[in-house]
Amino acid sequence: MKTAFTPILQRAVERVPGAIGAIFADWDGEAVDLAGTSRREEMLYIGAHYGVILNNVQSLLRLFHFGEAVEIVLQHDKVDLCVHAVGDGYYVVLAIDSSGHLATALRETRLCADGLRREMY
Repeated sequence: MKTAFTPILQRAVERVPGAIGAIFADWDGEAVDLAGTSRREEMLYIGAHYGVILNNVQSLLRLFHFGEAVEIVLQHDKVDLCVHAVGDGYYVVLAIDSSGHLATALRETRLCADGLRREMY
């Protein structure tokens, strides 16, 4: 599923040591594109489920008038996930091995989201 978004996602994966993959998805959790992984099925599930988490966090923040959630980071035993809003319900998830460099992953996720946003609009 190569799209105009593929090189943007691939660049993020290549720049982060320990990256597993990146997925760009819409408000329904439907994958728009993904890159950098042989673990395609896992990334599709991650993209769908962690989008729900982002949406729930955004709803809660709106309820208390705290503004929009732009980014959430979830650290697990074996994988860290950077979830970043792109706009209009779209988001990107970058998955890295828990031994990877989280600060680099955060920076690249932000750059990736900016690139995806520019490509969309």
